[in-house]
Amino acid sequence: TMRGLRDSALKVERKDAELALATRVLVASSFSLKSLEMFPGDLAPVSVVPYGAPSQWRESIPTKSSERQPLRVLFVGGLGQMKGLSYLFAAASMLRGTVALTVIGKKPSSDVPVLNRALASCRWIESLPHHEVLQEMAVHDVLVFPSLSEGFGMVVTEALSQGLPVITTPHTCGPDVLTEGEDGFIVPIRDPQ
Repeated sequence: TMRGLRDSALKVERKDAELALATRVLVASSFSLKSLEMFPGDLAPVSVVPYGAPSQWRESIPTKSSERQPLRVLFVGGLGQMKGLSYLFAAASMLRGTVALTVIGKKPSSDVPVLNRALASCRWIESLPHHEVLQEMAVHDVLVFPSLSEGFGMVVTEALSQGLPVITTPHTCGPDVLTEGEDGFIVPIRDPQ
């Protein structure tokens, strides 16, 4: 499920030509900014401008019950390994009984038996309208987005806009939009611990 790792030579050539013509470059995250270090030519000034987020759809943010219950963990995104899914499933397995994992996202077009088994161990929803994804955020305790490589990751800002803390990696917009320890945590990629 590691699709999209390589652009065609034609696409790379077009991107390089666009960068060479630019008088200013805007990127959505510091991770995207770092990827521009590979540009072979002179770069125009680059600014990081994170994407916006929807307004909060509910009046108040529910608080977690004082009763001992599993931590309600949510993942929203494509169900490919670029999103770090195997590490999320490994972490949930290590915490079995103390977390209730919900995964929202479509499977890749090919059948992946290991993914099928992992999805059978959690609450899996293939797809929801956007407003229902925001509603799911309201009934969870944390969004986990362990992406290996993400130009931004809109789901991070969507969760934050709904008052949901986020655990994500430095390879997303997390370092640009989270206050570590206040509204979320940045964790290493490929590390279920």
